[in-house]
Amino acid sequence: MSSFNLNIGLLSDTLIGSGEGWGATIDSDIVFDKYGLPYIPAKRIKGCLRESAVEVLEIFEKASIGFVSQKEIDSLFGEIGQTESGELSFSNAYIEDYALNKQWVEWLEDKHRSIFSKDTVLNTFTSIRRQTAIKKEGIKKEHSLRTSRVLNRGLKFSAKMETSGEIEIEKVDFLSFAARNLRHIGTNRNRGFGLVSCSLSGEQVPEYDESIVKLRKLVEV
Repeated sequence: MSSFNLNIGLLSDTLIGSGEGWGATIDSDIVFDKYGLPYIPAKRIKGCLRESAVEVLEIFEKASIGFVSQKEIDSLFGEIGQTESGELSFSNAYIEDYALNKQWVEWLEDKHRSIFSKDTVLNTFTSIRRQTAIKKEGIKKEHSLRTSRVLNRGLKFSAKMETSGEIEIEKVDFLSFAARNLRHIGTNRNRGFGLVSCSLSGEQVPEYDESIVKLRKLVEV
C-alpha cells in the first residue's frame, strides 16, 4: 500500500458548501462535524485534484511532454461516469491538529456545557459574508442578498490519499504536479473565494525540486 498526505492551505476565505443553510440566517453553509470542526469532504477533494491532473496533462501535451496519459489518470481517479473508483482512495481533509482540537472540544462541552457550544467552535474557524447582485444601472437587485458562512483564510487542512498496491514513481511525480497546480477549491471562486496552496507529502514523495529536474530532462530529450 502507498500512502500520501495532501496538504491544503487557504489563501483566501473559502466556501466548501454543504448544500444546506442554517435556519433563516445563512443561505450557504460550510461542511462541519458534530463538534463544529470544519472539514473538506473526500469526494470534493478527489474531484478538484482530478480536474487539476487533467489540466496538467493538457499542459504537458501542448509541450509534447510524455509523462502520464489520460488512461493513467482514469486509472488513478476512476473514469467519469463509471462506478469503479480508481486506484486512489481519499479521506476527508481535516484541520491542522484535528485530534487535539476534538479532545479539547469534548472536554469543554463536558465541563462548560452552559457556555460552550458547537456554534462557539464554528465561530472560531469561520466568518459570515454577505453578497448582493448589482443591476446594470449600478444599483442593488432586490431580494438578491445572500449570506454565506466561509472558512477563514489561513486555515490548513490535510487529507490522506492511499492506494491498495504500489504506485510507480512517475505517477507520484505527476500527482505532486497536480497538487501544486490546484489553485482553487469550493464555490464562488470568481468572487475572490477559494484560493488555496496545495502540496503532496509522504515517504514515497520525492522532493519537489527532484520532480522538476526529471521533468526538465524530459523536455530536453
